[in-house]
Amino acid sequence: MKTTLILGSTVIDMIVRVPHLPVTQEDINTRSMTMALGGCAYNAARMLRLFRLPLFHCSPTGDGIFDQITGKLLSEEGLSPAIVVKGWDNGCCLCLVEDSGERTFLSTHGAEYGFCEEWLADLDSAQLDYVYVCGIELEEPTGLAMLKWLREHPGPQVFFAPGARLMHLDSSRWQAIEACRPILHLNEAEACWLSGNQSVEAAARTLRGRFGSAVIITRGELGAVCCSADGNYQALPGVKSEVVDTIGAGDCHAGTVLAGLKQGWPLAVSVDLANAMAARVVARPSARLDENEFRTVLGAWRQKIGKDLPGNGKCGIL
Repeated sequence: MKTTLILGSTVIDMIVRVPHLPVTQEDINTRSMTMALGGCAYNAARMLRLFRLPLFHCSPTGDGIFDQITGKLLSEEGLSPAIVVKGWDNGCCLCLVEDSGERTFLSTHGAEYGFCEEWLADLDSAQLDYVYVCGIELEEPTGLAMLKWLREHPGPQVFFAPGARLMHLDSSRWQAIEACRPILHLNEAEACWLSGNQSVEAAARTLRGRFGSAVIITRGELGAVCCSADGNYQALPGVKSEVVDTIGAGDCHAGTVLAGLKQGWPLAVSVDLANAMAARVVARPSARLDENEFRTVLGAWRQKIGKDLPGNGKCGIL
């Protein structure tokens, strides 16, 4: 099986639970404050790791205080930083989680959002099947170098998750990523903004036509819709769950879809499992699942669809 390249950050999430977002001069007490590894690319990569699929997460770290925390948390997972950038600290993300479960991010970017083509100099792109890219990294100054690398290595299929700041990408960067004909993974609000449509089906079909590849649009408790590269549109229902917080749910969904496609599963089947995984993520106070939770969701889903996994791929842990 070929390797999936994950381009993007591993960041420290400072998760602060509050009854509501504060207003100017308000003084409120927090419910709790915790620290965890996060970042869109890290969360997506974690799903591939849970599936025990080959990947290379090109995620830089710096050499400051936040990097020391990142390194400690990575080592606890048996991981180490892929690239170390001297003279530059990591940033962090302050995640404010309201009682409703909705989150608001205040981000400080550091070394983790950078990119340099030299980091991939020894990587044989012929051995890659997919490249995951997040829009947050493309927004950075080094995003131009990332786009250049993608343009010069057209073999692997690009899987693009634009993210909530997609409107901050300039037209030239949109044109560059569009030329890569990526699979798109985004939520309903993002899809409607990018497509100019109010209907989720119209948005999916418009974006499929514009980008020339499959489109996946998440809809929270309603599940998700997908439109394949050949124009087959399907709506997949969500899995009911009590929302604790929504941090990382979209990343988990994207990583699961990517894991399914990597194993040769049909798009709709991959999205169906992603709905189940994301529903479990929002039901717990963390952006990620542990091994036992992952196996529980996967086992229940496998029973639902039958004993044999569809497609040509096989999940190595089953």
